[in-house]
Amino acid sequence: MMSHPSQSEFPQSNKMMAMAIMVALGVILHRLEALLPLPSPWIKLGLANLMTLVALVFLGFKEAVIVTFLRVVLGSILGGTFLGPTFFLSLAGGIAAILIMGMLYRIGKKHISLIGISIFGAYTHTLATSLCVYYFLIRESSFFTLLPFFFSLALLTGILTGSIANTLTRQMQSINFNLEKLN
Repeated sequence: MMSHPSQSEFPQSNKMMAMAIMVALGVILHRLEALLPLPSPWIKLGLANLMTLVALVFLGFKEAVIVTFLRVVLGSILGGTFLGPTFFLSLAGGIAAILIMGMLYRIGKKHISLIGISIFGAYTHTLATSLCVYYFLIRESSFFTLLPFFFSLALLTGILTGSIANTLTRQMQSINFNLEKLN
């Protein structure tokens, strides 16, 4: 299991700069992901969630929520979906996912890897968006027959995103990433 940096050791100005970088990278990943051909408009790889996981590890829960919120808003503005159904689905899924990931990270980071946390986040995102699609868009119970397919993809994308986040955070720790060096 990897060691986890203390978020309290970073000066506030450096936290803001790191958050801005993570939001920008999250928006880039969000927009790149939109270019990938996928079998459904509700299926995403979750690569932008990398920045949420990195923010959670290095900055803290509150900052990870802000990174998630801003990357969804800015990504949707750039993608032309702001305040449309896709925006609200992404926002609902993203906020639900970071709430679960934040809770798991806080209580279980010694026992659950970022891969496990990412998988829980992917499942939560999938469930939240599916419920929103059902209650606000489709209202057909047959929609839920797609959940096993969506959850199977969530497992795969959660593993992918968590694996990359694990590698990225380990690399950042191995180079002694420290926000104090951002001055």
